[in-house]
Amino acid sequence: MNLSAEKIEIIKWIQSLENPALIEEINKIRKRKSLDFEKEWERGISVAEARKRTSDYIKTLPWKK
Repeated sequence: MNLSAEKIEIIKWIQSLENPALIEEINKIRKRKSLDFEKEWERGISVAEARKRTSDYIKTLPWKK
């Protein structure tokens, strides 16, 4: 699919949206000036930390007790 066709598909999809939270997220992306990859990388977490957080979260679920 060429770029023009992709843009048209995205426009149609956005026009069909009803969820205000989703529209707000799209608006945040639209207003973003640029992505500072280095800054985002620093804010990220390691795989080990993600595993720990996931494990801790699963242990809090009522069906796991």
